[in-house]
Amino acid sequence: MIETRIARRYLWSARKRAHTAFLSSISMLGLAVGVATLLISLALMAGLQGQIKQRLIASSPQLLIEPAGAPSIENAEAIAAAGRQLGMRDVRPLVSGIGWGANDKQKRGRPMRIRSGAAKELPSDGDIAVTREFAAALSLDAGETVTVVAPRTRLTPFGPMPVWKKYRIARLLPFVANERTSEESLPAEGILNLGETESLFGTGGRPTSIEMYGPEDRAEEIQGQLAKQFPGVQVKTWKEINRPLFLALRLEKIVMFVTISLIIFVAALNLISSLSMLILEKRPSVGVLRTLGATERTILTIFLEVGLLIGLSGTILGNVAGISISWLINHYHLIPLPAGVYPIPYLPLTIDPSDVLGVNAVAVILSIIATWYPARMASRLDPIAAIREEA
Repeated sequence: MIETRIARRYLWSARKRAHTAFLSSISMLGLAVGVATLLISLALMAGLQGQIKQRLIASSPQLLIEPAGAPSIENAEAIAAAGRQLGMRDVRPLVSGIGWGANDKQKRGRPMRIRSGAAKELPSDGDIAVTREFAAALSLDAGETVTVVAPRTRLTPFGPMPVWKKYRIARLLPFVANERTSEESLPAEGILNLGETESLFGTGGRPTSIEMYGPEDRAEEIQGQLAKQFPGVQVKTWKEINRPLFLALRLEKIVMFVTISLIIFVAALNLISSLSMLILEKRPSVGVLRTLGATERTILTIFLEVGLLIGLSGTILGNVAGISISWLINHYHLIPLPAGVYPIPYLPLTIDPSDVLGVNAVAVILSIIATWYPARMASRLDPIAAIREEA
């Protein structure tokens, strides 16, 4: 198109004017820096979030079965068999609940969340594993005794009495989020054998939840089949279990995107000054074009394309720099992390094509918006007055 040819010619001729060339270069460089910074930041965020998601997939059950409107699951064996038949390789019935843990010697106690564990985790039914934080709060240590009171009573000749039992602390656990249930977002503070937990909470041998481990890519498919086959339970995938965390990660990414996009916005504002200087230099040429039949729309298109060419040049440079730096840092592990502090050996950066498209779209749109006003003013120049300036 003739407008594009004229715009490229105007931009090329601007290099001969030191001030105009300087402003155009600053605008282009500012856009490139903003685009590169945003791409690197998003790549870092995507890399860290990818590590978090991988660890969640490895530690969380792909499916979590919970009772709907009941304290325990009635047909747990049938649900477990159906899960294995659909492809779940590991099915774990669990019993969990809130009890009261006490140190009888010091007359101190506090609520504690208890869940069942595998039989190999504890030597005997009279042993319990508690977190270090819980033991420290009650001044207990491994080998000592803790009294656990269940949230229920049993009828005795002396009336209703609370259900309680003393357990020996077999080992101390790190306080980590290793249980994903909708009852509480906090991890368990005490672990008992399955049979002991069923007896303590009085579930009658029925679990309060079932964890299923298997292929994460088929989690939603298996969820639909189990929910249809057993309408009396709630079936959640690993995504739904960790939905609050995923929402927080998404919000964090959006906030970072918007914040760093302000760099691109400021750089795009420089286009106003550089394009205004170019329009002042090209006023006589604009007047000639108008007398030759160019419309306001033609002049507007010419200078919009000039600003767009500057914006595209800066965006391309920013893409080359941002993607290259991100790839080099991730491929050659240029930013190592201390092994004793972080669970990953180096800082991961992952380039997401959708992030690249989003950054490019923001840069181009802001470039067009920034050049609209000076281009509009150029289209409304009086051709006679512009030609008179040349004379």
